[in-house]
Amino acid sequence: MAERARKEEGSPEHLFFSPHPDDVALGAYASLLSVPRDVVPTLVTVFSQSCWEFVLPVDPARALAVTSLRMGEDRRFARAHGANLVHLGFRDTSLRAPPGGPPESEEARATLAVRVREALRDTLAHVSDDAVCYVPLGISSHADHLLVRDAVRALRGDRGRVVYYEDLPYSAHHPDDEIVDYAWALGLSPRCLDMTALWSAKLRGLSFYASQLEPRTLPAVEAHARRLGAGRKLCERVWTVAS
Repeated sequence: MAERARKEEGSPEHLFFSPHPDDVALGAYASLLSVPRDVVPTLVTVFSQSCWEFVLPVDPARALAVTSLRMGEDRRFARAHGANLVHLGFRDTSLRAPPGGPPESEEARATLAVRVREALRDTLAHVSDDAVCYVPLGISSHADHLLVRDAVRALRGDRGRVVYYEDLPYSAHHPDDEIVDYAWALGLSPRCLDMTALWSAKLRGLSFYASQLEPRTLPAVEAHARRLGAGRKLCERVWTVAS
């Protein structure tokens, strides 16, 4: 795998908050590779119980097998990238509100939000104030992504450095102006990270999550990277609080 960057003096901790296995590999891979070499990053997968894979229809009876498969993929990805891994064990939307079933109630969502925030509070309890926390931007409006983003945003506030990575492959299906307007409404400004020389490494990283990638996922991710690179480069984009 591609090497991470060399350590800088006094480098802070780096924590990557992933709603599901594969979200960091999809949207924050450049940031993961940029973690200084002798800082061990931590991947925190929040919703690690699932029945979702690219076999339809979604069948909750497969939950144990699918969860085991996806957690194994996550462990192998973390090991290959020299990262610590934390699975928080929450049930994702495919188990809480499977397609074709009743939607998740606002009351249930609010209760879950409190539980997620408390679990993440415990995760962050021994993390320094200058730690860098990576969270999904939430452009997809996926419930799980928003729960993770909002919990970390509430817990860190102005005390810590929060970096928002773009939700992929969802971002590829939104006009760029829409993504920019969405991020600006959150008070964020962008930074593009050149992935051209590292694109093959990113594809190898994504290959760890074979059960979670459908045929159109990788073309969509690449199309978005080329759009960000104006057709000349392949880029990922992250967002931080505007100064």
